Amino acid sequence: MKSFKRTVVGVLVAAGVAAGSLVGTAPAQAEVPNLRLTGNVACQFGAAGTEWKNAWSMTRHIRVTAYGADFPNVTLQEINGARKFAKTLKRGQFLEIRTTWFGCFPSSISGYTISDYAENLTDNAGFWWNLRRIENPFNRFSPSTGSAGGSSTGGGVNVAGSPAIPGR
Repeated sequence: MKSFKRTVVGVLVAAGVAAGSLVGTAPAQAEVPNLRLTGNVACQFGAAGTEWKNAWSMTRHIRVTAYGADFPNVTLQEINGARKFAKTLKRGQFLEIRTTWFGCFPSSISGYTISDYAENLTDNAGFWWNLRRIENPFNRFSPSTGSAGGSSTGGGVNVAGSPAIPGR
């Protein structure tokens, strides 16, 4: 019986030491340094606070954000478009290229970002697009109304969530 008690005490002590070592080693909270490129192409009509001349518009943008570290010599490049540069992009800061124009029609934006640091490159390039065309609701001479017929919804297959091809 004496050896049984010693065995139980030994197991409890070992379990206590193991549990204490697990509690004592907290996981690292450091964020992995990363530049992440995000973007969007969106159409809008009548957003609050927008001037009437820009009420029906399309906005395209790409943005690079620094996570986990400060990155030196960061370049944000739109393919065949604008370029922005920051000598140092500090943690949490971003560079952005944004274009807005009147009207809504299919468009896209693509770009990439680079810096002097080696880091995860899988999220440093991107392509975003919008296949949706929205007719101006105030244009009474729109080809989709009146006797001209025509439809801008197009498509041969009407599947929910799939984009329609204008003019088909």
